[in-house]
Amino acid sequence: MERFWTFLWLLLVPTQLGKHFWLTESYVAGIKVDYLSIILYLTDIVWLGWVLSLKKERKKNKIGRILAILLVILVNVWMAEARWVAVYRWLRIGQWVVTVWLVTENKQKIKENLLKVVPIWILMEVFLAVSQVAKGGSLEGIWYWLGERRFSFGSVGIAQMRWGNEAIIRAYGSFSHPNSLAGFLLLAWVWWKEEIRNKKPASVPPLRGSGVARLEKRIWYWVVNWSAILGIILTGSRTVWVLTLLTWILETRNKKLETKRILGRILIGLGVGAMVLGLVGREYELKSFLGGWDDQSWQKRMGLNISALKMVVDSPIFGVGAGNFTKSLDKYQKGNFYWLQPVHNILLLALSEVGTVGVIVFWRFLKGRLKKINWWIGVIIMVTGLVDHYWLTLPQNTWLLAIILGILG
Repeated sequence: MERFWTFLWLLLVPTQLGKHFWLTESYVAGIKVDYLSIILYLTDIVWLGWVLSLKKERKKNKIGRILAILLVILVNVWMAEARWVAVYRWLRIGQWVVTVWLVTENKQKIKENLLKVVPIWILMEVFLAVSQVAKGGSLEGIWYWLGERRFSFGSVGIAQMRWGNEAIIRAYGSFSHPNSLAGFLLLAWVWWKEEIRNKKPASVPPLRGSGVARLEKRIWYWVVNWSAILGIILTGSRTVWVLTLLTWILETRNKKLETKRILGRILIGLGVGAMVLGLVGREYELKSFLGGWDDQSWQKRMGLNISALKMVVDSPIFGVGAGNFTKSLDKYQKGNFYWLQPVHNILLLALSEVGTVGVIVFWRFLKGRLKKINWWIGVIIMVTGLVDHYWLTLPQNTWLLAIILGILG
């Protein structure tokens, strides 16, 4: 049963099938905000099955430390405008901490399962991504039950980019935004490649058929590797594009490949991207877009950063309440336009919601693990976290981050 629940939980990590429960606190200026709803995911139910199936050793805990953390939580909830949202968010944080701890306790089993599951994640998401871009909208059907949102090319607020004079939808996969999918694919792909590279075979394969077996493994590696790159291209996330290119350069440098082979790889990558974008391109011109991306993105993000800093100044110790950034935003955002999203910076988001005390508590929990992290994986998390919020707010990304940090413990 433990093996079943472990594999099923990991398999469902990229999905987001869930039931929203809307509170009166879930509205800002009459607008329903997803980040302020209570959500029960299918993944939560499977996660609970996994937790109950594990054999856990009892460890002595320092009661004083636990009481101090509970006091911080109580004060943070009391200061929140949307208190039930804060309670829900702290339960999510507790779930995340428990996941990191349990993954650490069972890291070898998790690693073995992840090596099988990550390629499934990548191939499933890339198939869905290519299909969405080619269709110009969501596939629906069975994919709805994996958490694919319903959208079309003309949907309000849908993320788009442009290839030449043709506008195309940015790939969502089963995620709520292409940037979230891009960060997930990059982190999972880099971890998988690093683990494959460092993994020692459990036994030497037999002489007969060993060449075929090696060829099959190389083909499988090639398919997964290029699928991940294709998926990242279709998300249109420029930050992740740059990090992917740097990953490639670092990898070729470490392998000390010849210049011709490096150029060959780059040309193949550009060719695959151009071919796919050319095949799936939609004949729509969006001259009002800057390259098809939102030309006001920088101003919106800076506005959220300024609002977050104001919240930190007003509530520096305990924050405005876990999960309460968007609820407090209408008090700090100037002008008639409100971009009701968390600030696109995980450090500012954490400081504004749980304050310096909360950040210190999390730092003490994570600092030992961060020392063991592969430096490039650390760079990926840090850079993407400074320009987006999904590592702290969106379910698939928080699960993946907990798993990666747990393995490093």
